[in-house]
Formats: sequence, C-alpha cells, structure tokens
Amino acid sequence: MPATCGVCEDDVPLGHAVHATIHTKTDAGVVDYYVCRPCYEDELAPLFEN
Repeated sequence: MPATCGVCEDDVPLGHAVHATIHTKTDAGVVDYYVCRPCYEDELAPLFEN
C-alpha cells in the first residue's frame, strides 16, 4: 500500500517513507504525514540539524 508524500505528493511505498508526527499547538492538533526520503532529506532533516 503506497503513501502519499506530504511534501511532493508522489506515491511512495510505505516501507520507504518517513513518518512525521507534528504537534501544531493549533486547533488542528497532532497531524501525521508520510514523506518520501528525498523530501525528508531536502526539506525536513535540515530543520533539525545543529
């Protein structure tokens, strides 16, 4: 079963996706996304590097 990347919207096999859980502290609450590895490495990982 594929997941849709929350960034680029491509379909990615679930076993190759990164699961991101985001606590928004808004009315949206906690949201879950699956992200393909290239989008994770390019878009999300840099946000958490020291």
